[in-house]
Amino acid sequence: MSVHLTTLADASLTVAVSRDGSQSLAEGVRERLTRVPAVESVEDASLDGVQPGLNELTAEVTATLAVDPEYAPDAAALADHLAEPFAVSDVTVTALREDSADPPDEVADPV
Repeated sequence: MSVHLTTLADASLTVAVSRDGSQSLAEGVRERLTRVPAVESVEDASLDGVQPGLNELTAEVTATLAVDPEYAPDAAALADHLAEPFAVSDVTVTALREDSADPPDEVADPV
């Protein structure tokens, strides 16, 4: 049986999204977050607030991210990696946890 563990991170952060994009604000946030090297995927994201700017919208986001464990030895290190790109700021990682990404290869027969 092979089980692959994924590191999930719950975080609140601010993401800048260009006003010129053809996608929705939520899609723009997801796109920006998936560009961060530490992020493998965006599992869930909710918009908590939006601030208009001259060329961009700034979205306050609460998200669950699947992250590369290499970038997440602890919450503070992951927050630093998430905030590296210009478009992401004010990062707080509230939880890190392991999640089984693959179902078991076989299921035991009931007795």
